[in-house]
Amino acid sequence: METLPAPTLTLSRATPDDLPRIENLMQFYNYDLSEWTPVPFAPEGRYQLRPKAPYWAQPDVHPFMIQVDGDLAGFAVVDAECEHPDSDHNMGYFFLARGYRGHGLAALAAGEVLSRFPGRWEVYHLMANTPALQFWPGVIRAHAAGDIAREVRTLHEDDCCLYRFTVAAP
Repeated sequence: METLPAPTLTLSRATPDDLPRIENLMQFYNYDLSEWTPVPFAPEGRYQLRPKAPYWAQPDVHPFMIQVDGDLAGFAVVDAECEHPDSDHNMGYFFLARGYRGHGLAALAAGEVLSRFPGRWEVYHLMANTPALQFWPGVIRAHAAGDIAREVRTLHEDDCCLYRFTVAAP
């Protein structure tokens, strides 16, 4: 039996031309999110997104495109919208399309994002999001230098699991 080559994951910093693609992918992000918390449709039948231009313009917002074998597969965004004043980075968004999940690609992409930003991190997810509850602890353990703090708190009106940890410089 022939073994197929492992898929190639590429994480690249998004350009201004990529930002509409990320906003389009946010429809799927919100679709997935709606399994665990209410995410209403706008009157035209799409998920309502906050205006993103001011968010993209912030100097501490770093969007990334995720490709697998050259095909668009998802996105990640690092920002500084942290809950604790001593934190440096927050995983603002992380999304990998369903067809690419379950092959270790999400962990690879998330790890690559974390490693590009040494410092004190926050990652949170909805408590009801059981796949995230299984996914994030392993990714964080693989990249954290030292202790990992975990707390359950209400964020944006939802019960969330908030992780705080440090990623060391390479």
